Amino acid sequence: MFRRTTTTTLKPGTRRTCDCSCGVRNEGSRIVGGEPALSNEFPWMVRLSYFNRFYCGGMLLNDKYVLTAAHCVRGFMWFMIKVTLGEHDRCNTPSKPETRFVIRAFVGDFSFTNFDNDIAVLRLNDKVPLTDTIRPICLPTNLDEKYEGVRAVATGWGTLKEEGKPSCILQEVEVPVMSNDDCKTNTSYSAKVISENMMCAGYEEGMKDSCQGDSGGPLIREREDKKYELIGIVSWGNGCARPGYPGVYTRVTQYVDWILANSADGCFCKND
Repeated sequence: MFRRTTTTTLKPGTRRTCDCSCGVRNEGSRIVGGEPALSNEFPWMVRLSYFNRFYCGGMLLNDKYVLTAAHCVRGFMWFMIKVTLGEHDRCNTPSKPETRFVIRAFVGDFSFTNFDNDIAVLRLNDKVPLTDTIRPICLPTNLDEKYEGVRAVATGWGTLKEEGKPSCILQEVEVPVMSNDDCKTNTSYSAKVISENMMCAGYEEGMKDSCQGDSGGPLIREREDKKYELIGIVSWGNGCARPGYPGVYTRVTQYVDWILANSADGCFCKND
């Protein structure tokens, strides 16, 4: 079982840092109800393929590690998972993107029965060059933050409608974060299926949501310093964009200590 320590903020100097900044979005250079992102607008996005077939998303943590959902890893042969970085149009890439393979996956107490603890850290077979188009996402610094009411952004190459085809172009969609109490009492989900390790985000009427193929991808929010931090990981939901069924995400603040412990030998970008 994952367990948090009593630490509520990340301590500077406890991990190796690179001369770069995390969470910087490239602005100005479908997910259901979303819109195409700009080219390399979200430089931390990665695409996971299995036997060369796209199936999940993820995000870059540092120059050696990627974060994704546990259900994108459990039951798979790790060495057959290919990670593609710095990509925008997965169907037509004019220049060859960076690719790596997974040599180790860290997965905790995850079960397909309830999707609790749906998180995995992937170690890559080689370091990743950190550039304008390949840059890590920031991790949360306040582990007590609930993000209730925050308008967050989910991104991915998943299907644009339920049972549809995956998108070629990276899509983005903005969804409001709900409180867990609200998700348990004011949605069509049973209260017992929403754990404290989960976060719900979406609209009462549906229409906008993450979908198949977006699993493992990020739910991010903009901080006051204009950098973006990871608050959720696309995990599960009843269909896509259905009324009364918001998307359910892994709550990242519950796992920051565990993430850092399993990716400590990577070089992290500055988080301030």
